[in-house]
Amino acid sequence: MLVELIHNPASGTHDDFRLQVLSHAFQACGAQVRLGRTERDGKFEIFPECDLVCVSGGDGALRLVVASMVKSGITKPLCIFPAGTVNLVAKELGYSAHPEKFAREVMAGFLARDAARLQAPVITSDDQPFVACISAGPDGQAVARHSPRLKKRIGGAAYAFSMLRLLGDWPKLRFAVEVEAPDGSKIQRNCAAIYVIKARHYAGRWVLAPEAALETDICHVLLLNLARRRDFFRFLATVALGRDPALLDFVESLPARRLTIDPADEPTREAAFQVDGDMLPLQPRTIGITGQTVTYCLPIPE
Repeated sequence: MLVELIHNPASGTHDDFRLQVLSHAFQACGAQVRLGRTERDGKFEIFPECDLVCVSGGDGALRLVVASMVKSGITKPLCIFPAGTVNLVAKELGYSAHPEKFAREVMAGFLARDAARLQAPVITSDDQPFVACISAGPDGQAVARHSPRLKKRIGGAAYAFSMLRLLGDWPKLRFAVEVEAPDGSKIQRNCAAIYVIKARHYAGRWVLAPEAALETDICHVLLLNLARRRDFFRFLATVALGRDPALLDFVESLPARRLTIDPADEPTREAAFQVDGDMLPLQPRTIGITGQTVTYCLPIPE
């Protein structure tokens, strides 16, 4: 069995030693390992002869790999070792952060074949796949303004620090959104912040849409009609307490197969969107579920 272990050497969380430990752990389970790496342009080679693709990184690295596999028509089973700042997909699918345990559980899942496979419908933003979430709002602007150097030092806390700095220059955004429901009906809304959720978790352990799951053929769209300071921190407090934010009177949650997003004014045209924890170079226009899938090799707990 051959495992292609893909990593991002430019990532702020990259750790050569941990990568070597993971490689040795797979070898101890009887697998051969070949290393691959993502480049700045997102391109990399997936070896045709590999049996399993393993991404060592976070959701951003996983997004690059999924996009490449979809574009190339590669259907190899995929797993992710949680080595990024935030690991939403790895958290949802139950992958261990301990290299030896991860390798043993993934190898057990690989040998179990269909009993340990999850087919995840691919969702795209303007035809580019993503894996967990896209959002625009106060937290998206905080992500855009965070310090990569500080993130390397303190991890995800850099986003919280950036959010505090945003208090003095609070964004006022308005989006026009058309949501296509699973039954084909369409709904038009205006909102101040938007979250498109595919994976269950958001920004760590938070859950914005309790029914979201990778294996479903829909996404969940959260729209905040108001996103003033007091509204947004009420929203954050609700989520932090483990409550469904859709219960708030200014939040609406809609299941969707497709949506279009238009900035409603000139300042909003400059608003930043984050995708899987990274910044999008351009605002998305159309987001939707495709007819393609990626296959995750699930871990079998010891």
